[in-house]
Amino acid sequence: MTTAPVGPLDGAARTRPDGWLANPLTTDPATAERQAYVILARHHAGEPGPVRCLTARYRTAVFTLGVPPRRVLKRHADEAGYLGEVLAYELLADENVLPDLDRACDTSRTLLVDHLDEAVTLAGTDAFDELVRSVALIHTASARWQPEVAETMAPWHARTALDAPSPDWITRPDDWRQLLQLVTDAHGPGYVPIGHLDLKPEHVRRRADGHLALIDAETLRPDITGLPDLITLVHMADQQGHPSPRWVRHAYLHHVRELGAQWNDHDLIRALAAFAAATGLHSLHGAHD
Repeated sequence: MTTAPVGPLDGAARTRPDGWLANPLTTDPATAERQAYVILARHHAGEPGPVRCLTARYRTAVFTLGVPPRRVLKRHADEAGYLGEVLAYELLADENVLPDLDRACDTSRTLLVDHLDEAVTLAGTDAFDELVRSVALIHTASARWQPEVAETMAPWHARTALDAPSPDWITRPDDWRQLLQLVTDAHGPGYVPIGHLDLKPEHVRRRADGHLALIDAETLRPDITGLPDLITLVHMADQQGHPSPRWVRHAYLHHVRELGAQWNDHDLIRALAAFAAATGLHSLHGAHD
């Protein structure tokens, strides 16, 4: 894991050294907008204007297109980040948990997706339960993939990872293997352990079809498992003062069981503890209580 060690996953993440990105993007919004107009003309002709820069960071830039906004243009400096986000849209195409992807361009490392304006307030347990279910849909998606997708992702099976060396960011390989074994037992040998969503209240929106959606999928990976997402959900609930960590864990159990997983509370708690030990996570935020 290479995101900065802040927030709910403090300790489990690893920072990248300065200068790791060979060609960073501009962080000046006006310059970023001018560059976006050039990209649209060359690679996404016919899209509505004007362009408005929402964020300009060295790794990614995000723009709205049109007034009112109709599309979102996302630009990546890092090829791995771009390919990871495209992969997320491909793997979750049938789950209705992301905005619709209109097109992607490998040359410019950009994606065009539908703009979702309707934010979701997570103040009530009903809305938070809907968010937990959306996360559960993502975690169990591999059980519903079309055969061609399942075949392409076969090298990422949790069962295969059990027999391979642990990743270099794992501090305790035995705990990592225990985690993978628990995940495999719960989901089956053909499970691909996708997870590591960028879960934040401001990333939760409502699609036009009524489904709840997450608007940032670039961090999704097929080798992390869903455990960091459950930990982040518990942290999000704690920041709001409710619901309780146990409520969130039990809601997650309910939804993943409905979607075919065989988790039980005892093994899920063991898996959370194994993830913390394997990665050096500083706190489970009560997710195991």
